[in-house]
Amino acid sequence: MRKPLAAAPPRLQRMILQLQKYDFTITHRPGKDIPVADTLSRKFLTYKDSSLSEGMDMQVHTVYSNLPVSDTKLKEIQAETGKDSQLTQLREVIQDGWPEERRKCPQSVSEFWNHRDELSQINGIIFKGEKIIIPTSLREEILTKIHAGHMGMEKCKQRARDIMFWPGMCKQIEDIVGRCTICLERRPSNTKEPMLPHCIPDRPWQVVATDLFTWNNEDYIVTVDYYSRYFELDKLHSTTSAAVIHKLKAAFARHGIVETLISNNGPCYKSNEFESFTKAWEFTHVTTSPHYPQSNGLAEKSVQIAKSLMDKAKADKRDPYLSLLEYRNTPVDNFKSPAQLLMSRRLRSTLPSTNQQLQPEVVSYNEMHGKRAQRQQQQKRYYDRSARPLPPLIDGESVRIQEHGLWKPAVVIQPADTERSYHVRTAEGAVYRRNRRHLLNTKEQHTDEMNCSPERERDGLNTHTAQHTPYLPATPQELLTDTEACSTSYRTRSGREVKPRAVLDL
Repeated sequence: MRKPLAAAPPRLQRMILQLQKYDFTITHRPGKDIPVADTLSRKFLTYKDSSLSEGMDMQVHTVYSNLPVSDTKLKEIQAETGKDSQLTQLREVIQDGWPEERRKCPQSVSEFWNHRDELSQINGIIFKGEKIIIPTSLREEILTKIHAGHMGMEKCKQRARDIMFWPGMCKQIEDIVGRCTICLERRPSNTKEPMLPHCIPDRPWQVVATDLFTWNNEDYIVTVDYYSRYFELDKLHSTTSAAVIHKLKAAFARHGIVETLISNNGPCYKSNEFESFTKAWEFTHVTTSPHYPQSNGLAEKSVQIAKSLMDKAKADKRDPYLSLLEYRNTPVDNFKSPAQLLMSRRLRSTLPSTNQQLQPEVVSYNEMHGKRAQRQQQQKRYYDRSARPLPPLIDGESVRIQEHGLWKPAVVIQPADTERSYHVRTAEGAVYRRNRRHLLNTKEQHTDEMNCSPERERDGLNTHTAQHTPYLPATPQELLTDTEACSTSYRTRSGREVKPRAVLDL
């Protein structure tokens, strides 16, 4: 009796209407405690009191006339309901009464069993409460109209639940919204995933990150140590591989050759010349996912710091190298300075210092590791508050790749070497490497251009899976051969032969 009249099933609506003129309180008692009333309810009289139906015709007319549907559409629904074999039998079951057990219910209307107490029939239209049950022949049209405004899944389902019903309606709405190309192209970006912190190196200058940036119309390279947070800053006369290699060699000559160098996928880092440099100097080169700079966050942060130091020094007309020196002498995370962690000593600067303060002092690794691990856990705890993991993707799965704010169709070829990265093939035939955050799994079907076998694509891709294994794509000659072999095996529906280009790490 607490339900609103509109939300109650017809049986309760009739009871509520007839009892409105009385003031009473209902108290629940189990049937075993009221044996007389419970017994009489099973042996009711066939006599019907006409006074009990007073006002019911008005209630039926009110429900029917207040429907948010035009008269033309109501007549169409009424006509299609009469032609629908399932709803015709359902109407007969409603009029004759439902069986006591579900197994005795006709198979064609068994899916309405759980809603039997709310079903009624008015003027040839079947209702669930005050919601119209749509005939099968009109459901596709209704689904299209529900999604005409291209609202999201929940909004479309809420709109439909407000005025209509049929079994499986919400699932069909999810399918049609999930396959809408316009909505998929303009989907918002994926939620960020939980943080995966970099492993803390065992010693200084073991793992180093590098990045290029432009300041005041001039190019610079920053090289930062993951252990000490000490970074080198050098001006470049050009951004070619030769210029970058020259600066890295100078840094390696001062501090030693690193074990792992982390960079983005810029042309200077992906050239054959740089690959030869990594082999000759015997270090591992790891590239981050394209368009995902936070995977090399330390290098990006060092670029931000370097720009800030040079901007302020220029504004104050001071020497930027003194600013850089003071930064290297400043403690990080209330512990030790980058210079102390890298060189085990403070650097002499323009600030007064004693001889004792400038004496070398080795920093305990266990103490440093504990401080750094505690800081990483704190950062991860705050970062993960608004993060949620995304499900992994499998080979051959249909996805959308985010490019310039829009989601373009693609298919997964295989996972990449780095965490949460995948190789995908677009409708144009290009092959890209992207982070999971830039990939959206969909229910779409593959196009002809994307239906090339993922196994054949793997022949042109490096399949190393070690954590610190560098990402080394196939050579252009190998990649071209694989793509041509794949493209000659199919044609589009129009008969056009497609020879897709394959581009990695763009």
